[in-house]
Amino acid sequence: MSLVFLSEVDSTNSWLIRNAATLKDADAVYTDNQTAGRGRKGRVWENQPGAMLCLSMLIRRPLADPTTLPLLSSLAAADAVEQLCGCRGEIKWPNDLLLQGKKICGILCESLLSGADACYIPGIGINLAQPADFFAARGLPHGGSLLSLTGVSCDLKTAAEALYDALLRRLDAFAAGGFPAIAAEYRAACVNLGKEVYTDTLRGTAVAVDDAGRLVVRTAEGETAVFTGEVTVRGIY
Repeated sequence: MSLVFLSEVDSTNSWLIRNAATLKDADAVYTDNQTAGRGRKGRVWENQPGAMLCLSMLIRRPLADPTTLPLLSSLAAADAVEQLCGCRGEIKWPNDLLLQGKKICGILCESLLSGADACYIPGIGINLAQPADFFAARGLPHGGSLLSLTGVSCDLKTAAEALYDALLRRLDAFAAGGFPAIAAEYRAACVNLGKEVYTDTLRGTAVAVDDAGRLVVRTAEGETAVFTGEVTVRGIY
């Protein structure tokens, strides 16, 4: 296993995909200058060289439930942030990490076939040092960084090691047991629970995260388990 620094890269996920054949399980790369970062649904990751951590890990081992890898990733990011600044973030289901009501983390998980085996790549970006006006200028009023929110400055290598260790610490249990292996800690961090939420098709109260990692929403018609799509939490920001 190794953690390698890249001074500049288009995307840490893309770098791992291109080089997967030569890498081992849990090898990872990180950078503070990702020039073509990608988010969910084709969104662009806003780059500010020197102010952010982008880290991706290659997972070669079988996973009991790969679909919940984003939930593991958000929990690992919460662990790392707490270690770095002493503040525990909250997870907005499924994988947005919030600190003081601001989003500080982006996650994109991908999979690929390498020979006969499947590989999985959790890609995690944490805002470390962008000033508040960085987010305002880009129309991102709900964005923040560790520095802008807590005043804590941390160097890139320390942040990368904290995140890498947090992923490794949970990986064995998650690989074998899937989401139930991390469910209790995830639920404790999930800010949706007990709040009014809505999607494109329903509105109700989030009452649980089930053992499949789905958000259970109670409406007047009953309970619905949601796994995909955008979920908005009323008053969260």
